[in-house]
Amino acid sequence: MENTHLKDHVETFGPPHKEAQLSLRRQALFAGYSLGISVFSPMMNLYQITRLNPGVKASYLRLCTSIYPQQAALRMVQVNVATPIKDNMNPWVAFAALGVLQGGIYGHANIELARRLGVGSAVKLSGIFRGSLFAFARDIISQGGPFMLSHRFSERYLDPVLPSTDKTTVTAKHWISVLGISVVATYLSHGFHVCQTAMQTNQSLGYWGAMRHVYARHGIRFLINGAEARVGLLLVTNIFNEIFLKPAWGDR
Repeated sequence: MENTHLKDHVETFGPPHKEAQLSLRRQALFAGYSLGISVFSPMMNLYQITRLNPGVKASYLRLCTSIYPQQAALRMVQVNVATPIKDNMNPWVAFAALGVLQGGIYGHANIELARRLGVGSAVKLSGIFRGSLFAFARDIISQGGPFMLSHRFSERYLDPVLPSTDKTTVTAKHWISVLGISVVATYLSHGFHVCQTAMQTNQSLGYWGAMRHVYARHGIRFLINGAEARVGLLLVTNIFNEIFLKPAWGDR
């Protein structure tokens, strides 16, 4: 009877040592993802704040390195929380969850940086998740789109033009697809990001108030104002998604 139970366990979960190895490998991939992206993300937050507040001068290296450890730790929490959602539901829902959590990570950076620069109003760390609906919409588009659609895009639009199946061509088609979709998705989602930043650095604003605020200050240009920084960050993020997150999530 005891051997039967052990056999059932192994069939269901795999050998215990193999499960531990897979878990350690996944955590190592998550660490690479978190440590890498956290180098670039605070810089984008700071750039966005300076674009939305003309005249503000900032020391990028000093300010961004001061919040790096917290940003990296928060990203480790982010991917570990989103992974069971992906495992039990689907990647689109996981990226929606990543978006809300990402909003909190951006919120931490936005609030810390705004306080140190003396911009915004009523800025408190308790507001890191303000504008979560904007974050939800932003990351479904900006990260979910490239992650989920790049392979389909490559097959449908690039394979007819570049039918070769040698390794170099296949790799080139893959990255053209990932990075091309990343740029388009970043611009499509940028307005949501600007509105969330406004809510986090001006915590008296609600959702409608944030949209009115950014439109009053920047006009329709708020949809693209500072997007170039997010293009750079999302290119980096989606490269890290391919290198670290897809293997960790078992989608290769």
